[in-house]
Amino acid sequence: MNKILLGTLLLSPLLATAATPSFDCAKAKGGAETLICQDAGLAALDNELSALYPKAIAAFSPEQQKIERAIQRGWIKGRNDCWKDEDLRQCVEESYQLRITELQIKGGQLRVPSPVDYQCDNNVTLSTYFYSEAKRPAAMVNLSEGDNQQQVLAYETPSASGARYEGQNLTLFTKGSDARLERYGKPTLSCKELPGN
Repeated sequence: MNKILLGTLLLSPLLATAATPSFDCAKAKGGAETLICQDAGLAALDNELSALYPKAIAAFSPEQQKIERAIQRGWIKGRNDCWKDEDLRQCVEESYQLRITELQIKGGQLRVPSPVDYQCDNNVTLSTYFYSEAKRPAAMVNLSEGDNQQQVLAYETPSASGARYEGQNLTLFTKGSDARLERYGKPTLSCKELPGN
C-alpha cells in the first residue's frame, strides 16, 4: 500500500509537467486558458504550437514575420473566444489543430505533395495539394478562373462519402476522380481530375 502511494507521489510532478502549457497558468485569463492549464491534451497542443511557431516563420522575410505575428495575436484572441462556443474543449482543440496545420504548410514543415489538377465547368481549374500528413488533413486549393487567381487553405471535415474540405467561402468535395466546388455566391461546379495526376 505504501509503495503504491510512494509511486504515485513520485509520478505526480511528471504528470503535472505533462499538463503544463507554454504560458504561465498563474496568469491564465478566461475559460479557454484555464481549461488548457487543466487539460493535458490541450496543454500538449499548446506546447506543440509554441515549438512549431518560431521554426515555421524563421525563413519568412521581416515583413512576412510581422504579418504572421499579427495573425498569431488574432488567433490567440479567437482561441480565447472559444468560451462562447457550446463545446469549449472541442473549440479550443480544433483551434489548435487548424493553426498548427496552417503553420506546418506555410512554414514548409511538411513534404509538399504532388498537385492534383481538376478542370471544372466555366473554365475554372484547380491545382490542389492534399496535405494528409498535417496535424489536421488539409488541401491548398489554387483556383484559376480567367485572370482571377485565388489560393485557399481548406481543412478536411467529416463527410458521408469521399472527402470534404472547408475553407474561406469555399467547399471542395472529392470522390475518386470527381470533385464538386462550392463557392459563396457562385453556382456549384462539377470538376474532373485531369489525366496525368
